[in-house]
Amino acid sequence: MTAARLLLSVALIAAIGTVSACGRRASLDRPSEAQWEADRDAARKAGQPAPPRPEAPPEKRFILDGLID
Repeated sequence: MTAARLLLSVALIAAIGTVSACGRRASLDRPSEAQWEADRDAARKAGQPAPPRPEAPPEKRFILDGLID
């Protein structure tokens, strides 16, 4: 039973390590920026000019932002 528990523990640690490594290491995209990129790519595929880039909305600070900065 000890060998089975050890094997299960190693498998669980490996699974957690694999899942925790998923993701993209970059700054977060604003929804308006992501939509503009999707529209730009669609316009390029259709052979049309790219839409103008939207102005960035002013940033609103959240009370917990100090923990991230």
